[in-house]
Amino acid sequence: MKFANLEISKIDTNKDNPRGIDIPTEDSRLSYLKDSIAKFGVMVPVVVTPHGDRYLLVDGERRYFAAKSVGLDKLPAYIITNDKGDELSSRDLLFRMFQIHHLREQWGPIQQCHALEATYDRVIRRKDIKSLVDVKVQVKAVTDELAAITGIDQRTTFDRVKFLRWPDDVKTPLYHTPSDGSYWYICEIEDKIVIPALCNYPEYFEKVSVNDVRKDLYKKLNVSLERATEVRKVAPFLREALSKTSDKRVVGRILDRLKGDPEMTYADAQEEFHRAFPDILKREPPSPRRLLTDMTNLDDQLGEFDVSSVGKAQHRAKAKPSELLAAARSLSVTLQGVMEQLAGARS
Repeated sequence: MKFANLEISKIDTNKDNPRGIDIPTEDSRLSYLKDSIAKFGVMVPVVVTPHGDRYLLVDGERRYFAAKSVGLDKLPAYIITNDKGDELSSRDLLFRMFQIHHLREQWGPIQQCHALEATYDRVIRRKDIKSLVDVKVQVKAVTDELAAITGIDQRTTFDRVKFLRWPDDVKTPLYHTPSDGSYWYICEIEDKIVIPALCNYPEYFEKVSVNDVRKDLYKKLNVSLERATEVRKVAPFLREALSKTSDKRVVGRILDRLKGDPEMTYADAQEEFHRAFPDILKREPPSPRRLLTDMTNLDDQLGEFDVSSVGKAQHRAKAKPSELLAAARSLSVTLQGVMEQLAGARS
């Protein structure tokens, strides 16, 4: 990597930048950067890679557009190349952009998935990965490999892998117009329905394409879905590996109706599953250690919660103040009962 002051006219923006917005027209904070650059110049160099006799931006689109708009002729730039000193390939370019932006948390999860797409494709095509028959084992192997390559924590990488497993005709439009609601819904479907069903009911997918299931369930996003977590209502039934052929057929029939009827909700499917398999939802009470962990986590979340966010939340992140208050009161009553029982146990 070397440093140079480059003529702006020789720098091109990258049309494949996964940021997902048109900076000159959609970045509401660009005017602040323009004012700063007009007064002080560009303090942080952009990053470029050679592209023929020109240069392609790897990092610094906002600085680039702001500098152009205030009339600067040159930009300070770091020039990065591959090991041979040549321009980066499109795959390496996108991955390098991912590394830069992920560390700054400037990209949302869908933009990160876009940047990871080529690396993910390379990983899943490896013979040692493709040869893994168990779906969960394969997904974990892909997750481990991507985590090792990117340095992202395992949990975040697993979420990205769940999205990346989806067909291109769903992912590509989202790469152009990112939607966090779509992203989390896709992750819920993959984690709570697709992967468990592939593991426990593989015979179902001998007649039904897994991508058809994904796409049909995705249609519920704008029809019958209130929140992404509704998917979890059916998860216990798909995670249960029923052995009887007749039971497997029932699971298949309910899945068929769920994916085939856009109006059928996950609560509807839960009711059908529960009627067919009433014992599955019977759960053992949590162990003392599990309860302690859950309460500690809830305490942390409540401590971080900002009440002012109630009026600012968007779309499926919304919850009415009355709903939160009712849940808090119910929780308070339950906690009071637990506290009294624990006090009695100590005496």
